[in-house]
Amino acid sequence: MTAGAPRARRRGSVPLGSARRLVAGSAALLVAAAGLAVAAPAAEAAACSGSSGVTVVVDFGSLGGGVQTGCAGGDPASGLAALSAAGHGYTFVPRQFGLVCQIDARPNPCNGAPTTAYWSYWHATRGGSWSYATAGAGGYNPQPGTVEGWAFGAGGRPGIAPPAAPAPPPPPPKPTTRPAPRPSAQPPPAPAPPSGSAAAGGEARGGPPGSAAGSPSRAPARTTTAPPTSAGPTATDGTSPPTGAAAAPSTSDSGLTAVGAVQRPPPPRYPWKRLLGSALAILLIVGIAVTGILVARRRRSQPPM
Repeated sequence: MTAGAPRARRRGSVPLGSARRLVAGSAALLVAAAGLAVAAPAAEAAACSGSSGVTVVVDFGSLGGGVQTGCAGGDPASGLAALSAAGHGYTFVPRQFGLVCQIDARPNPCNGAPTTAYWSYWHATRGGSWSYATAGAGGYNPQPGTVEGWAFGAGGRPGIAPPAAPAPPPPPPKPTTRPAPRPSAQPPPAPAPPSGSAAAGGEARGGPPGSAAGSPSRAPARTTTAPPTSAGPTATDGTSPPTGAAAAPSTSDSGLTAVGAVQRPPPPRYPWKRLLGSALAILLIVGIAVTGILVARRRRSQPPM
């Protein structure tokens, strides 16, 4: 064999590049197979606080791992969704979809979920007691604030009681209010009423110019004239003034006139006493005249003596 000639490949040998590709493909198949199991997201390692979220309790029992409590935040659509959201993966029994065989790859391998060693499914309220589920975890919708339980064994309930109910939130602080000011014991003085019934600054009617508003003024005097008397005797009441004399101002009719007040006229006077006296005098004169006429006729009718 001369130097520099290419070496012949041995029969049955695999090139180095092909071997590397084969190893990478096998690793990818293993990863894909591992992905068939439901992966669990990270979750809180404690019960949910408040009334939101679903608390999930998983009791591994004889499988080892103790009892784990997690929180599935929000409102999971099913019990399986709550189990996954609380941080646990699960697989089903082969050819029995919905029947959980493994949680977090336990038991390993899947034992087919016999009645003496299977994952039992439970419900509870916060601070209440466990009750065995009557429906599968895939078709049950847990309410926020409740507890989901899983226990491996022969159908026993989880080894711990459901977590207690969360403490109620503290009441909001009361708003500070300032006390209303107390009214003063003495009421404010009332405004002084205006003098008289007219507005301030007015002048009295009939008063002299420049007189102060509200000062009383006496009403102007009124004069009355007695009717003429006849020749006969006249009966008088003794209270009427003499003929032609001015009547004294009547203080009972007008009195003091307030500023701006309307002055009422005095009531009319009827001199009925004077009229009655005149009528009686006329009747007396007529009677005397008639009597004289009758006496004269009687005398004329008598024969002379």
